[in-house]
Amino acid sequence: MENSLVQLHGHGQSYWIDDLTRNMLRTGELQRQVEEQNLCGVTSNPSIFGKAIAQGREYEEQIRHATEAGCSVNETYEQIVTADVRAACDILLPVFERTAGADGFVSLEVSPHLAHDTQGSIQEARRLHAMVARPNLLIKIPGTAAGVPAVEQLVFEGVNVNITLLFAVENYEAVALAYLRALKRRLEAGLTLDTVASVASFFLSRIDMLVDQLLAQRILAADARRTETGPACLLGKAAIANAKFAYQSFRRIVDSDEWKALASNGARPQRMLWASTSTKNPAYRDVMYVEPLIGLYTVNTMPEETIAAFLDHGKVADTVEIGVDEARQVLRNIEMSGISFRQVTQQLENEGVQKFIDAYDGLLQTLAGKREKYLHAQGSAPLEEMARKLRRLVIRMTTQAGSGHPTSCLSCADIVSALFFREMRWDPRDPKARNVDTFLLSKGHAAPILWAALHEAGAIGEDPMSLRSIDSTLEGHPTPNNPWVKVATGSLGQGLSAGNGIALANRLDGIDARVYCLLGDGECSEGSVWEAAQFASLHKLSSLVAIVDVNGLGQSGPAPYAHDTSVLARRFQSFGWKTIEIDGHDMADILYALQRARDGGPTAIVARTEKGKGVSFLESAAGWHGKPLDAGQMKAALEELGEAHIRLEVESRRTGPFEAPEGSVAPRIQLGYNKGEMVATRDGYGRALLKLGALHPEIVVLDSEVRESTRAKEFADAYPERFFECYIAEQNMVGAALGLAVSGKLPFASTFACFLTRAFDFIRMAGHSRPPGLVFCGSHAGVSIGQDGPSQMGLEDLAMFRAVHGTTILYPCDAVSAERVTEEAAGTPGIVYLRTTRGKTAVIYDNDERFPVGGSKTLRTSPQDAFTLIAAGITVHEALAAHRELSDMGIVTRVIDAYSVKPLDIDVLAKASRETAALIVVEDHWIDGGLGDAVAAAVPHAPVHRLAIRDEPRSGSEDELLERYGISRAAIVNKVLALAGR
Repeated sequence: MENSLVQLHGHGQSYWIDDLTRNMLRTGELQRQVEEQNLCGVTSNPSIFGKAIAQGREYEEQIRHATEAGCSVNETYEQIVTADVRAACDILLPVFERTAGADGFVSLEVSPHLAHDTQGSIQEARRLHAMVARPNLLIKIPGTAAGVPAVEQLVFEGVNVNITLLFAVENYEAVALAYLRALKRRLEAGLTLDTVASVASFFLSRIDMLVDQLLAQRILAADARRTETGPACLLGKAAIANAKFAYQSFRRIVDSDEWKALASNGARPQRMLWASTSTKNPAYRDVMYVEPLIGLYTVNTMPEETIAAFLDHGKVADTVEIGVDEARQVLRNIEMSGISFRQVTQQLENEGVQKFIDAYDGLLQTLAGKREKYLHAQGSAPLEEMARKLRRLVIRMTTQAGSGHPTSCLSCADIVSALFFREMRWDPRDPKARNVDTFLLSKGHAAPILWAALHEAGAIGEDPMSLRSIDSTLEGHPTPNNPWVKVATGSLGQGLSAGNGIALANRLDGIDARVYCLLGDGECSEGSVWEAAQFASLHKLSSLVAIVDVNGLGQSGPAPYAHDTSVLARRFQSFGWKTIEIDGHDMADILYALQRARDGGPTAIVARTEKGKGVSFLESAAGWHGKPLDAGQMKAALEELGEAHIRLEVESRRTGPFEAPEGSVAPRIQLGYNKGEMVATRDGYGRALLKLGALHPEIVVLDSEVRESTRAKEFADAYPERFFECYIAEQNMVGAALGLAVSGKLPFASTFACFLTRAFDFIRMAGHSRPPGLVFCGSHAGVSIGQDGPSQMGLEDLAMFRAVHGTTILYPCDAVSAERVTEEAAGTPGIVYLRTTRGKTAVIYDNDERFPVGGSKTLRTSPQDAFTLIAAGITVHEALAAHRELSDMGIVTRVIDAYSVKPLDIDVLAKASRETAALIVVEDHWIDGGLGDAVAAAVPHAPVHRLAIRDEPRSGSEDELLERYGISRAAIVNKVLALAGR
């Protein structure tokens, strides 16, 4: 049994497709539909072409060649569309010939800007007709008042015409009569009539969209009454009624003696073509604009979705002349509802012209962008050869090393080549320069491509074959052992946060440089990437460029969205980024994207690439992640890549003048506390920050939306340009602080101590990055915070920071020590952690007291000391109270404030271990990893007893919690009494 599409022909209707792309031509899909489904024609428009050109790559070579030939945008457009239309005409030519010129047409539209220009339409139609030079071409002319005489003249001249944008029956009749006049003129001029054809495109679904909207307004005002003539009963009926009414006009014309006389001389009827036949309202039947309009001398041009729907469940019958009286009544009832159908159709005509203009202009804009891309890419061949050279070098390096990630490097070689040898402004002789563009390799496992680029640019003299060797700076993942690496990467998802910090530092210092961060698609599963994306947008970091290498493969299998770049593009867009999707192996695409990124952002370039690009047995092949090639495989890969002898000199380029500020010795901050005054250590931190901000212009402060609590607010209010709100995104806060730290700033980053644990991997990697100075402050430490409960209690923070190599940990017990250790932190190299307390504590120190790193304060001591109480922070006050109680009992204890948790004052602790019977460490921290463990490790042969948190804490008052969890003054007294045997 014939399918429904084929059956249409037997009822006098041809089906055409409202779509034309080069892909349809290239794949043979159009040919298949012509041969198998009786497709008899094609309509096209700028919107269809625009979408195909913007989303596909089938047109790139033609655009490139047109650009190189010096063609304008309009000339390029015409070359593209006429090529496709000509090819489609050739596919449909057998249909045209089989039907003796009655069918097999392809439409091509004149510029919609000529919709109201009769002579302009005529001239362009003539030119396009001549360019395509096919007998089955239809030139599309809008059915406007200016279009009607153009139609008449063109048909007279023998140009086949498709009159488009017909909504009103009156307008259809006008073009139908123009067609008759043209045929009469041809007959009078002795010209043949059987060689010219025309269709009148009558639009459908757009009518229902507008009329339904107007009816809906009236339904609300109709007291919810449903009548046979009421607005609710008219929904979805206007377009079909209007079309049936128009078809009656068509029948009157072809039944007239005037037409019959022309037909006897070979004239073909101007067929009715139903256009805009996709159902826009999902509540309506998806073939509602096909089934009711089947009849003699009609065409229905459908999009792919409607064709598929009709093929699946469409019903074929002679329907166009059924229900004509009902159609008239529908139109009358619409008028009775207060809707002027003439105004509706006029509005739709005007809107239709504008929609075509918008689509046409959008298409030209797309082409202009692509043309600009190829203009900018001229002379890119050396970059392509350099990319090949980098690929060769990476393969050799990783094979020599016996490990590494060559395929992850091959996917981004083109991008790296474009950056290092064309786009970036940098100085291969000065790795410490600030006034240059910065490159961050967030996908750190691709380190070999970085080393290869630096080597080829003459920035490093180290042998690239030393990759991963014990004494080489060319490590498996980038670290600052190599001077070109600002921050260590390789723990994925961290580079973009560091880029935020570097961009902030550049802005503060007036450096007009861009920061390029190359990420992998796999690492974009890390939430930290989107913390960084949000921060960059909120802080308007226009110089930041994220480049995502979407090679589609992870270590164990496909990346979450394979090669669908649109997913990541939409994510970046949702955070306010400018996004550009490109082919990451098309140098023209890459260079044009980088050029566009200069115009402000932040910008995300989402590049579709192939893992293992350039080597056939590696390209998009699973199982190669982190695996080098053996000698035989390397030989085959290098042979396939081909030789690359190019040398590209990288000229030293700076972004502008810059002089780093000279360091100076700042005076000590001034304090004015009274002993016994009750002040929280977090208040001391905030006050010190404010004072230090005036003395050290390089200090910047970051906070994770708790500035009121951490007391960073005072600095934020005084120096808003140097304060950066990170919101509830601690990972990005740490990463951005690191970026600032490696760019000449001294960051203080604060949040609750417990929330820093979320960012531990960032802190760990900051340790490997070895920043000149980076200070973290964790407030609300320990159970002493009280009723907020365990989720808010920082009990792991000391262990966390102790585990990071090279860190300093300072834990003050009163406001004086809090201000002084904050001051000390500002001058301490590396990472410093300050631990502050929520509750108020008594001031116990003089204002001029000093608190050097590695020191301690012995608060109580005598020759009779039996035991030593070692405390820090809140427990110092508990230890002092316990000392008083024990003294009253005749037991003398030494009390040490171990404010410098790392490094400890080992000499003082060792002396205490020799002079007293035992060391008792009291801390508001888990029993593991804190001060007690540090003391036990420092004096390994001394008896060390630890009072710390051993059980899951809960809400309660400060005193209740200290007591219950064994770190109160009473607990200390009891421990000493037990040790003393009392």
